[in-house]
Amino acid sequence: MKHLAAITDKDITGSDALSTTEPRIAVTAVLFDRDCNIALSYSSKMDIYSIIGGGVDLGEDLITAIKREILEEAGCHCEIICELGLTFESRAEINYTQTRYNYIARVVGEKGELQLTEDELSKDITVRWLPIEEALRLIKKSTPHDYNYKFIRHRDIIVLNEVLTNHAHLIGDSQ
Repeated sequence: MKHLAAITDKDITGSDALSTTEPRIAVTAVLFDRDCNIALSYSSKMDIYSIIGGGVDLGEDLITAIKREILEEAGCHCEIICELGLTFESRAEINYTQTRYNYIARVVGEKGELQLTEDELSKDITVRWLPIEEALRLIKKSTPHDYNYKFIRHRDIIVLNEVLTNHAHLIGDSQ
C-alpha cells in the first residue's frame, strides 16, 4: 500500500519526541454514497468531524475491519473501491503509535442505524453526509484542543487531499 504520511509530534506540537510502543493497527475509509457525498463522524459534544474508521480487532483482517467500522459508524454496508494509502502516527505525549490503512469505499444498499460504542454515544456521535470539498473545509477549519484530535485532524486532511488529488476520477464512479 502506498505510504501517505508519517505524523509525529513534530507536526502537531513541534517536539522531536517519538512514541516507543508497538503500533495499533487501524482502518479508515472515505465512504461515498450514491449522491457523491462522504460520511463524516461528527461529535456535537466536541464539535469535531472525522473520517469513518477505527481499530482492527484481534484476528480480524483489514477489509472485515473497515466494513465493520462502516456498519457501526455510518450504518450501512459497503464495497471497497480501492486502497488509498497508509498513514503512521507517533503520539509521543501519550506513548501511542498507530499504523492506519486507508481506503475508498461506496455504500451498498440503504443507510440504516448507527451501532455506536458507549464512548461514541457519550461524545454524541452522528454521521454527516457531505460533498468531499465541504468535508475537507469543515475539518480544516476545526481547531481541536484535544491532543489526539489534533493528530486525527492532520491525518484526515492528508487522506482527503489524497482522494481529491489522485483519485478524483473515482468520485463520479461511486454511484
